[in-house]
Amino acid sequence: MRNPVYYEELKEIKKIPVPLPEVTGPLPNTDESYPFNAAERQQRPADLASWGYVEEEYIISGYANVYEYHDVGLYPGIRCSDGRYCTRILIRRPCDARRQSDFAVLEIFNYAGPERAFAGWGYCGEYMCARGDVWVGITIKQSAIEKLKNFDAKRYGALGFPNPVPKEKRRYGNTMVGKVDMENPEEFENGLAYDAMSQAAALLKSRVPQNPLYRDGMSGKAARYVIGMGASGCDLSLYAAALQPFATMDGTHPCFDGFHIHMTGYPGFISNGETRFEADDDRCKIMTNVPLLWTQTMGDMRGGGVHPSYSYMYRWPDSDLPGRQHRQYEIAGAALGMDWDMSVCPCAEDLEKYNGEGKIYPLDPQKGEIPFHYVIRAVLDHLKKWIRDGIPAPESAYLEMEGEYPDADFVLDEHGNPRGGVRSPYVDVPVCTYTWRDDPGAVRNIITPFSKEKLKTLYATHEDYLRKVVLATMEMVKRGFLLPEDASEIILEAMEAKIPE
Repeated sequence: MRNPVYYEELKEIKKIPVPLPEVTGPLPNTDESYPFNAAERQQRPADLASWGYVEEEYIISGYANVYEYHDVGLYPGIRCSDGRYCTRILIRRPCDARRQSDFAVLEIFNYAGPERAFAGWGYCGEYMCARGDVWVGITIKQSAIEKLKNFDAKRYGALGFPNPVPKEKRRYGNTMVGKVDMENPEEFENGLAYDAMSQAAALLKSRVPQNPLYRDGMSGKAARYVIGMGASGCDLSLYAAALQPFATMDGTHPCFDGFHIHMTGYPGFISNGETRFEADDDRCKIMTNVPLLWTQTMGDMRGGGVHPSYSYMYRWPDSDLPGRQHRQYEIAGAALGMDWDMSVCPCAEDLEKYNGEGKIYPLDPQKGEIPFHYVIRAVLDHLKKWIRDGIPAPESAYLEMEGEYPDADFVLDEHGNPRGGVRSPYVDVPVCTYTWRDDPGAVRNIITPFSKEKLKTLYATHEDYLRKVVLATMEMVKRGFLLPEDASEIILEAMEAKIPE
């Protein structure tokens, strides 16, 4: 066991190759022991075999730095080195490596409530499987690890982010462990997870036997590109801005080749005891050295609780410049989340063991709810083209807003729906009003269907309504925010709708 080294100050992080983690697995998959978040045990089970996919879980471990910000400067320094960590990765890949694409998506598990992967796997799982992409989920929070041990103590007993900072030099206040009761939260340091993310990405791209994708090089294929993705609150955005520029495979080539970040939440903590930035701090703006696409909902632009209006402050001009390849997409009418996206949560039986709440979630969307996962898929498709082919992603107007932070609010049209942003038939050929509750605890917008009388004034006949939906859908495809296969779903929905009655 190496002894941690403490640094009083380090002004520059050199670009050095990221060490590869140690790998154990695949772990057994039996009736008694199986992965939390297993595809076949979701609230809506996913049949990976029908896609020609297999699921495997591995334990990865290694040594990582703890970082800290100084009073000035865009990038952090190292506070403590050689901290030992141990976490897990869950992999879904084609059984036949010949079907495997060049892309692996490394998704940061969302840890608010049950650990799940809704932004990547939940919204884009079928898209990835149809194209042979590899999906990998990674656990990054001690709070989630504690619950994983509730779920299966033997399987996950080795996992943890123990605090390597000497006790006399530790800082207190924020422990980054999330909403979980722990006797000694200061004994853990989630800041180690940032280097763990770098090492996991490097592993997936390395032609080494311990890479679960590469194996012996004969029956496997290392990823050529790795995309960081997720709705992880603040963690992925902070990593992309603060640490990605220094995380390389060989001192030159980055571990991650691009990012698709969905939503943000508060500004992040880089380690225990670090304070959050103020919303207008430039370090909250995501500036990194690989293409980065960022999708935002109305709930993130004008939310409450853990999603205040920070995203309004995070706006950063679109750019194609090397080292500043950036797009921000704000989806008109979209709520902070969709109830039915929880269908990728583990089943009630597994949740009962995980956190004592065997909850059953809705599997169908609320009537009128905007299926903004279509935009997420199209954006991921553009990111892949930008990374592989150098084709910049399309630009989009921001949601129109008025006022100043923290009182900025949406500019609404004659139907009470937001102007600007990424448009869809749901707001351009509306049958509902999408409004936001100005409530600190609100996580959903309010969907108010139009009256029969109003629908008849807007659409003379059902054919008139359908024609307008088809035109708006084709315009969305043309602008690049809808894939053809999803366009057909919107049109079919409009065909079956009784509008106007």
